[in-house]
Amino acid sequence: MSERIKLLALSTLLFGSLLLVYSNHFHNVFQFDDFHSIVNNEYVMDLGNVVLFFTDGSTITTNVSNQSYRPVVTLMNAIDYWMGGAMDPFYFHLSIFFWFVVLGICLFFFFSKVFATAELYTNASFIAIFATAWFMLLTANAETINYIGARSDSFSTLCVVGSFLLYFNQRTRKYFLYLLPMLLGIYTKQTGVMFVALLCVYIYLFEENRSVSDLLSFKRVKSILNTFKKAAVAIVIGCSVFLFNQFYMTPGTTTKWDTSVSKFDYFTTQFYVILHYLGNFILPTNLSADPDVEIITPFYDKSIVLGLIVILGLLFLAIKYSKKRETRPIAFGILWFFIALIPTSSLLPRFQIANDHRTFFPYIGLVLSFSWYVAIQLKDYSVLLNKTRLAVYLIPLLAASIIAAYGYGAHERNKVWSTGESLWYDVTIKSPNNGRGMMNYGLALMSRGDYEGAYEYFQRAEEKLPNWSYLHINLAIVRNAMGYPDEAENYFRQALSIDPNNVECYFFYANWLVKLNRNDEAKSLLLKGQQLSPAHTKIISLLSKLDNIPDIENESSLPFLLESANEFPTPENYLKLSLAFYHNGEYKECIKACQKALDKNQNYAAAYNNICSAYNKLEQWEKAIAACQSALDINPEFELAKGNRSWALDELEKLK
Repeated sequence: MSERIKLLALSTLLFGSLLLVYSNHFHNVFQFDDFHSIVNNEYVMDLGNVVLFFTDGSTITTNVSNQSYRPVVTLMNAIDYWMGGAMDPFYFHLSIFFWFVVLGICLFFFFSKVFATAELYTNASFIAIFATAWFMLLTANAETINYIGARSDSFSTLCVVGSFLLYFNQRTRKYFLYLLPMLLGIYTKQTGVMFVALLCVYIYLFEENRSVSDLLSFKRVKSILNTFKKAAVAIVIGCSVFLFNQFYMTPGTTTKWDTSVSKFDYFTTQFYVILHYLGNFILPTNLSADPDVEIITPFYDKSIVLGLIVILGLLFLAIKYSKKRETRPIAFGILWFFIALIPTSSLLPRFQIANDHRTFFPYIGLVLSFSWYVAIQLKDYSVLLNKTRLAVYLIPLLAASIIAAYGYGAHERNKVWSTGESLWYDVTIKSPNNGRGMMNYGLALMSRGDYEGAYEYFQRAEEKLPNWSYLHINLAIVRNAMGYPDEAENYFRQALSIDPNNVECYFFYANWLVKLNRNDEAKSLLLKGQQLSPAHTKIISLLSKLDNIPDIENESSLPFLLESANEFPTPENYLKLSLAFYHNGEYKECIKACQKALDKNQNYAAAYNNICSAYNKLEQWEKAIAACQSALDINPEFELAKGNRSWALDELEKLK
């Protein structure tokens, strides 16, 4: 069998394995930032907004503080929405997977070229196919492929690799066509600009034939200057576009860095974070959608020191292996890993100290290094291995087993990402100190009606994140569902005071007010929210609903309801009247209206519940308990009445 046929067979096997591994991820739900960047974002629902994507960075998301200039991401989301004709995650996953496969093809040729520069093998294609399979089936990469919002990581990585392929080709290099994927990558995610640094390293190591230690020699200055000369166009264009996008195209409302954290403490904590990333690369048993890594102090903490030792060890290996041409791919891979981590693991504090989907781009470097190290060992021991016939079969079998194990891990991670509940339950186990994980798992419980369980997790989250507006919104929702409307409104107001730029505070508070017929207040909040985020689909929908209700003010006013109750004295009209009195602070009149409703229907549980609420406001706890008990005698499953009675019982207990 010829080598070409073998390569074709291995490539087919790899593609089939990749399909099998990711076969269970195509219907996984939207997660994390997908909701404000896709689900609630009206801009991505119309491809006619293409020009706007490239001129207005606010189109990427409805979350004001998260708006950044990534027009290619917004365009891809709009295309996927158009393909599906609805907000169907399948088409988003299909698109991401397609470009993932394209990346795999590009990686094979990229690895082949880098390995060929070492001049160790006459044909390094089989090592390249091994490296490609390793990266494509790497368990940790499932974090990026499953998370639709992380398509910026996977696609910008493809652009960096594509730029290298076009640079390798003399014809496309001559016309600077390799800059086009680089620019596409920068417009996808800012990390695309790291191609400039990687290109300089490649030129210096392989084209100038220099080692890292030569940087310290004045005799080698010419090689450094030649490197910058060859990369000059990429440096100027790449850095200029990056800086222009950052300072002129990124909305001013964007919160770029966490200013509450010391730059030094963040930087030293990254020593441990990098150790965490290395651990996930080798043995990915602790992957988490939202790691709970916190700032570590002092700087001499053992976890930081251990991380620093490992980092220095890797840099030492990079220096050592850069001295010989045949080992330089190892050095290049190590340097790639660290350079690709610079945007998130340097002196600029991010709000998330660690995130396992950030390693997609850096891991190419580790795969490159480890694969070529294995290749060198096989070459060094080739004579001995050829004498041992069994080794000829055991080594490929061992390689296949390792890759299969990573693939199995990826398949299992797909299951974790399948629903919000499974994902966030996993986070609570892997990252027990993560307040956001606690809140999101509570959301999953609340969605299936487990209000007590949700409230418990929200309270645990509040211990970690007492000033997080999203948490206060959800506390409001769950307390309302449990029958504590006054607590709910307090939480809504707290959410607004904590973060008046969070559009979700306005929507959810307004949505709650609409259910109470407080439509004027709701509309005022919605209009403020719309000023912050004009494309928020739910705000647009709710405003439209309110605009289509005729004479809102008249129909919810006391005179109108009094007239309705007098003209049509039904239990329902008296109940509406009681609510109007309640919201107007006229609690005794509320009770009278409810009593009239009960005169018409003595089994009207809602009327007894409103009486209970009014007595609670009047602090007549025993009467409130009696009224709610009557409501529960009629309807034992009446959650609102349970909540109001619980409130009265708690207050009565305090008086004893």
